[in-house]
Amino acid sequence: MKKILFAVLVMTSVLANAQDVKSDTIKAVAVDSLETMSVDSVKTVTIESLKESVDEHSMKFSGLDERLATMDSDLGKLTKIKFSGYIQAQYEMYNYQDNIGPGPSTTAVPIKNTFFIRRARVKLTYEPVTGAVFVIQPDYAFDKVTLRDAYVQLNDKWLQTFKLFLGQFNRTSYEVEFSSRSRELLERSRMSGILYPQERDLGAKIEMDLETKYEIPFKFQLAVFNGNYGEGSLTNNLRDVDNKKDVMMRGVYSFKFPSEGLGIDIGAHTYLGNTAVLQAGTFSDVNNKNFTAKVGDSFQKRWFGGEMRVYYDFLGGMSLKGEYISGKISGEKSTTALPVANSNPSFNFNGIRDFSGYYATLVKNIGKSNQIAVRYDSWDPNRHLAGDAVTIKEDLKYNNWSFSWQYFYDDNVKIVAGYSLPINEKSTTVGGDYIKDKLDNTFTIRIQAGF
Repeated sequence: MKKILFAVLVMTSVLANAQDVKSDTIKAVAVDSLETMSVDSVKTVTIESLKESVDEHSMKFSGLDERLATMDSDLGKLTKIKFSGYIQAQYEMYNYQDNIGPGPSTTAVPIKNTFFIRRARVKLTYEPVTGAVFVIQPDYAFDKVTLRDAYVQLNDKWLQTFKLFLGQFNRTSYEVEFSSRSRELLERSRMSGILYPQERDLGAKIEMDLETKYEIPFKFQLAVFNGNYGEGSLTNNLRDVDNKKDVMMRGVYSFKFPSEGLGIDIGAHTYLGNTAVLQAGTFSDVNNKNFTAKVGDSFQKRWFGGEMRVYYDFLGGMSLKGEYISGKISGEKSTTALPVANSNPSFNFNGIRDFSGYYATLVKNIGKSNQIAVRYDSWDPNRHLAGDAVTIKEDLKYNNWSFSWQYFYDDNVKIVAGYSLPINEKSTTVGGDYIKDKLDNTFTIRIQAGF
């Protein structure tokens, strides 16, 4: 009897242990199904299946990290791209018959006022690596889009002193390089517009700045250009038309007197170039004497200039800027019937001339939001002739007064009111409008918005 009772107890113990092992099995639910399953529907899984589920989600998070890393890399590239630009919309009034525009104008229906888009530009700057900069700036007009700037800039990363430019960019002149966006007056002087048509040219430039590393406030520029940009038709601006290159050099030294609130920049520049004769004919020399030239002959384009700017912290700040240039300019006359590839539109006649020009500009800040400026500039295309001895209008001397008032609405918007007053040399020999001061004054109201 005792043996039978012992056997029953042993079997009962074995069954109880078996039940305990069954209860040790893990009851779990996949992570994806936690939100949709009720407690009653929880499935019993093994440790191996739970491990597989965790590994699967780890792989998903790894893939998300890779995508975030790619997005971060793309965002880093976008931060290296900078956009800027501005629009100059204006209203102009004239005291003369305007003959500038897309259509013909007649004295029967004078055009004495107009709305006008002076400039609409967007500039893209991209710096993929430190020291390498790519710049593109188109100019938008109602009927066309033209390329203003397109160049590569490489900065010296060893001496931190030199910069190399290659492409299409401003000529190395202070008034040319001073941005139209920041200029105190509506337009550049007549002298700069004639000497540097369209301001730009195609070429290469090396720039040296000794102030960054050596604390010497001296800047030097050396540039080589095709020399025919802004001359002739647009197609002829794409390449050199005469195989010869023009050279420009400019140096500026700055004096700084912080305790007196005074800064002075003194500089000089030169232009060494040529005009190749592409169309044989009769030309005139500096004394207006005729001579003949054949295709392939070359005339000098060489001038030298000095510049000075004074900045003084007086009652909100003021500046006085001036520049003088003198030398030889030459050109070929272009007509609709006989277009010439290197014809300067502002110096459109066959000949060589000794010229001189200068400007002086006074700028004064009035409080934090207003600025006034006045400039007197002079352009004499032929220093050897004056008055009735001048026989063609291109040889007449011009003196110009320019006035402007600027109101800075905020950091991006300004309103400008300006008046230009050209005064031409009188000559009864030239005749027509030039026996007296020609009516050619202009009043302008401009709004400039930038970003």
